Amino acid sequence: MKKLIVASISPFDRQGKINETSARQLWERNLSEGADGFFIGGSSGECFLLTREERIRSFELASELNERCELYAHVGAISTDEAIFFAKKAKELGIRGIAATPPLYFGFSEKEIAEYYYDIAEAVGEPVLYYNIPSSTHRELDLNNPETRDLFKSGAVGAIKHTNLNLLQMERIKNINSDIICYGGFESSMVAFLAFGCDGFIGSSFNFMLPQFRRIMELYLEGKEEEARVLQTKSNNILDVLLKNGLCANLKYIVSSQGIPAGEVRKPMLPLTESRKEEMDEILSKNLEVR
Repeated sequence: MKKLIVASISPFDRQGKINETSARQLWERNLSEGADGFFIGGSSGECFLLTREERIRSFELASELNERCELYAHVGAISTDEAIFFAKKAKELGIRGIAATPPLYFGFSEKEIAEYYYDIAEAVGEPVLYYNIPSSTHRELDLNNPETRDLFKSGAVGAIKHTNLNLLQMERIKNINSDIICYGGFESSMVAFLAFGCDGFIGSSFNFMLPQFRRIMELYLEGKEEEARVLQTKSNNILDVLLKNGLCANLKYIVSSQGIPAGEVRKPMLPLTESRKEEMDEILSKNLEVR
């Protein structure tokens, strides 16, 4: 089996603070479902909407699992110094995996972005996971750029979360440096990512749908490709609604509906309307088969 890592949500209580009880409860459930680890403070965790203190507290809570599973702490920031601050805090807590989106907003050059990753890796003394999510960062990887190619050859990047439907790009990264661990970031294309030889997945919907995706992986690796594709289609029916109506809001609604209070999303994101809750419930009832 390849690794399945949950891109964890950040549950909030009624006062809008991190619900530590719910976070622990959800992690325990995911571990019982076969999760290999957790990606903390990423997009599903509303990363850039959390305060500095909340990001650190999320790492502190997750570090309780250090000896039980793999952990990645997302430390991405606009400022290199800020990213290093979070990275050092995570390392002090014993979290071995450090992940970062490329810095946002200023249209940084390829050299500036490469230096950002070199600096984080040097600060923690270990390779960093490059969180490639151009739909959010508006930053496409240019593998023909010499600065980018040198970065991936250097050892400063040890893994990539490839949240991009360009599967050829993932294969080309492996071609540049076969030691880089490539995680698929779009579980909606799990079968396709597996065909291209990815090393596992970091998925948002694993918060509530991990058993179904574990079954898709099992079927594919057992050579039952048609059965895997059928279950992939059912999962994608769910994901279509999940993404259309708001990823984080839907994740929190579903997890709460399953008995783990997750609260509401943080503004400017908006909670689900009643009609969207009903739409989510209906699509889940028809397509969530493995629990």
